[in-house]
Amino acid sequence: MLEFSAIKRYPAFTLDVSFKMNEGMVTGLFGRSGSGKTSIINIAAGLINPDEGYVSLDGKVLYDSSNKINLPAPARSSGYIFQDGRLFPHMTVEANLRYGMKRSMRNGHKAGFDDVVELLGIGDLLKRRPHRLSGGEKQRVAIGRALLSSPDFLLMDEPLSALDSHRKEELIPFIGKMVQTFKLPVLYVTHSIDELFSLCDNVVLMKDGRCTDFGTVEEAVSRPANREILGLSGRVSVLRASAVSEKEPSIITFENGRLGIPTSKYATGTELRVAVHSDDVTLALNKPTGLSARNIMKGMITAVDSSDDGAVAVTVDVGVPVYATITRSAASELGIRTGTEVYIIMKTIALSRLSVPFIH
Repeated sequence: MLEFSAIKRYPAFTLDVSFKMNEGMVTGLFGRSGSGKTSIINIAAGLINPDEGYVSLDGKVLYDSSNKINLPAPARSSGYIFQDGRLFPHMTVEANLRYGMKRSMRNGHKAGFDDVVELLGIGDLLKRRPHRLSGGEKQRVAIGRALLSSPDFLLMDEPLSALDSHRKEELIPFIGKMVQTFKLPVLYVTHSIDELFSLCDNVVLMKDGRCTDFGTVEEAVSRPANREILGLSGRVSVLRASAVSEKEPSIITFENGRLGIPTSKYATGTELRVAVHSDDVTLALNKPTGLSARNIMKGMITAVDSSDDGAVAVTVDVGVPVYATITRSAASELGIRTGTEVYIIMKTIALSRLSVPFIH
């Protein structure tokens, strides 16, 4: 477990944040530029010191201002992956990778050279120099170098931000496989909701140097108070699902339900996160017939909340909570209240807006 608590005073703002993350899980640091995300991983790495704080990994104290403990960066055994890779330009890919192994020999070798090369698919790049690599290839090499340094945890500072969408889609599976294989705690800085959904188990939401919320991605994204930071319009339910058909539409299962998504791109067994916007959910007291909508499920209302704009937020339990937003008049006419059994209707096409494979 990585336990992090720090206060760092800057001229423009003060960083004041605390959280914990479990071994083998990716914790996303999500927020706008200047919110303090990179400061957090620099403190964890030992590159900057907080004014007050406590940082420990699996019981090993890295920093404790109260007891005047401050391990130097090399002794913290972290692997740091920057936005631009930062490979040594005068070295070949192989030399860059083996440079990372120098520290691993001191710390106890954990990752084999051939295993890392195969995992990241960089065997045909070993004799090249960085200027002959694409952006995605550079980042794969940078990840390999970090892994070969035998780190106890990884710090990734927006590693995909400089890449185009195609290169991002190419690299995300490699990062996911890395997490699956090495089970390292990872702090992952991002401002991309797609990366958050694809890679992160937990998320720390940051604003103006403060942690505004912390929890699983499903919990944090589903809370209405977090919509502004996440850049979401309306309330969103996040479902963990698994594809069970490669035909179009893909059939996915979650908890007690089955949904169809208008794509055939998900291979059977693919784990997914699916976002359902509350505005795309319709409620009915009786099972509707004669509709084009394919996704109809029965559930029970567990919460009803009115808002100042005349809308009513309804939470329906269908095995997992799904949110709907309806007008106050509709809620009155339907007799919407806690404990009412209803059917939820979701347009299949709406589910394609934010459904991404969850890589690990």
